[in-house]
Amino acid sequence: MLSDKSQMRDVYHAIADPTRRKLLRLLADAEELPLHALTVHFHMGRTAVSKHLAVLKDAGLVTDRRVGRETLYRLNAAPLRQIQDWVSYYEKFWKERMIVLNHLLQEEQKMKSISLDFHFKSPIEKVWFALTDSNTLSKWMFFKENDFKPVVGHKFQFRTEPTEWWDGIVNCEVLEVDEPHRLSYTWVSGGESNKVTWTLKQNEDGTTHVHLDQTDISSEQALQGAKYGWTNMCGQLEKLLEQ
Repeated sequence: MLSDKSQMRDVYHAIADPTRRKLLRLLADAEELPLHALTVHFHMGRTAVSKHLAVLKDAGLVTDRRVGRETLYRLNAAPLRQIQDWVSYYEKFWKERMIVLNHLLQEEQKMKSISLDFHFKSPIEKVWFALTDSNTLSKWMFFKENDFKPVVGHKFQFRTEPTEWWDGIVNCEVLEVDEPHRLSYTWVSGGESNKVTWTLKQNEDGTTHVHLDQTDISSEQALQGAKYGWTNMCGQLEKLLEQ
């Protein structure tokens, strides 16, 4: 452990105090300043300011000289090079992280999402049942098979007949269940990894407003396909609810 004397000479210790940092700033803006000119900038007496100046002087950051009855203080910035060298050493780590962050932000900006609103005449409980009951899902969704359960963490699939360019499977995991207001699950298929969120709201007249979000869509083709698919499937849902 450093002794009190050696610690007083430490540049890092000297600039750790905000009062001493302010003194350095005042001296940086002037060639030389006497004690009384420095003291007026603080809510403390000359003795306290003198003690801070003594710490800075011991660290080599301040020099002084007598002129008549006054002592003039001057900044000596050379020891601050230690701080600059220390910061510069770690600067490369920040630069690397900023490059990664910038890359992530650029990728995020490329991502697309759809936001659709539907209005159903049925009460919210009936709409919620249609969105969360496995058998009912098969009646209005394009996917005729599923093993969905409204349980957070449950992994399931939507399945339909495969084609030459697609296996017909969507892999999902339930992320949020707030009956009967909010349902969210992942949607992974065809090279896409999206998130689907249903938000339900009961209107005063007993009808239900449904808002659908599908986020993190990477291509325009997938975006347009999702819009077309959900619009048609929710049209089928509306017909089913009116039966």
